Amino acid sequence: MQKGSTKALENLCGVDSLVNIFKDLIAFDTQADPTSKAVPSTVGQLRFGAYLCARLSDLGYEAHQDKNGVVSVEVEPSAGFENKQKICLLAHMDTAPDCSGANINPHLVEKYQGHGIELNNGLILDDSICPNLKNHVGEDIIVTDGTTLLGADDKAGIAILLELLRNLKVNSQLKHGPLKVIFSVDEEIGLSTTHLDVKEISCDFGVTVDGTALGELDTATFNAYGAIVKFKGLSVHTAVAYKTLINAISLANDFINMLPRDEKPENTQGLEGFYHVHKFEGTTESAKLNMIIRDFTDEGMQKRLDLLKSIESIINQKYGDKVCEVKTTFQYANMGNVLKDKQDLVELLKQAYVDAGVSVIENSVRGGTDGSNLSNNGLPTPNIFTGGLNCHGPFECLPVKAFNKAYEVVENIVKLTAAKA
Repeated sequence: MQKGSTKALENLCGVDSLVNIFKDLIAFDTQADPTSKAVPSTVGQLRFGAYLCARLSDLGYEAHQDKNGVVSVEVEPSAGFENKQKICLLAHMDTAPDCSGANINPHLVEKYQGHGIELNNGLILDDSICPNLKNHVGEDIIVTDGTTLLGADDKAGIAILLELLRNLKVNSQLKHGPLKVIFSVDEEIGLSTTHLDVKEISCDFGVTVDGTALGELDTATFNAYGAIVKFKGLSVHTAVAYKTLINAISLANDFINMLPRDEKPENTQGLEGFYHVHKFEGTTESAKLNMIIRDFTDEGMQKRLDLLKSIESIINQKYGDKVCEVKTTFQYANMGNVLKDKQDLVELLKQAYVDAGVSVIENSVRGGTDGSNLSNNGLPTPNIFTGGLNCHGPFECLPVKAFNKAYEVVENIVKLTAAKA
């Protein structure tokens, strides 16, 4: 069992500029808040955006932070490369609401030996928590102290793009076409693309730097809907409740029991969709379920939405009109429906991986990215890896070699696009 060291991380920051940038970025608390009515949902994102603008200004760029907190910068092409395809590179500023992102205390595990990592508060990170760790034996790995998430999702992506922008300034041999870099807000609560206008972005294609394991190339995502199911009960004294009382909690329980038992996140994998009840609140008089519904195909999603309405109808027929009400909301669409017709783009990205010495793992991600809605709104936007693992919790970690490989891939995308006839 190994432990990480802050001293080892400081030493690495002295020789690895990408890691040094990342360490600076995670000092900012940018946790998103799904209950907030503000835009962005937390002031930490605004402060972080202002910091990024200042950092970009120091590099010689004119960055802009809009009223929603989104930071963007236009990068003029190298001389003679003005007519090349324009790329939009994106990463998001916020961290997940699942776990604290304040006062992050990162450590470095040097040359991981493969027998698990003991975090400072006693939590154990090993293959049972993160099977991918076995692929990084012998490598340096950045971990948390066990009390917060790490923030690699997606400050690793931001660090990669900042390093790219720095290298574009200092390396005249790095030829490139026109670029746009965007740091979005509130991605973790599904609102990021509501603040992005594809027409204003005005690029030929996009790439989100927001994936996980080394080699991952996301070219498809779930279709996604949210659902709120409300139940209206009738509360009377239990002494006279016979055939009169209607318990809204029982109605909610009936609803859940009519969902397919095997089609839950914990029982599905690969291309299997699911229903997920992630929040419940209720009393005898009223109850509410919050759900997410996921499927990779349009037909599959429609069947799932139809089933929810069917269960609603069954409960209303049994207990009374409108005791159950289902309201569904579209969240994002499978970007695979768009990218299947953009194989030239997919092949360019695969070549960028190969040129970096990275094996491609083309993936239908069991989730969504900014690219889901951007692709379906007219900007084809696959997602590439950062190297980060176990996001959204205290077991999050970042293998350094994979992190640096992600940078190489991004730089290769820029170079290959510039070289393309």
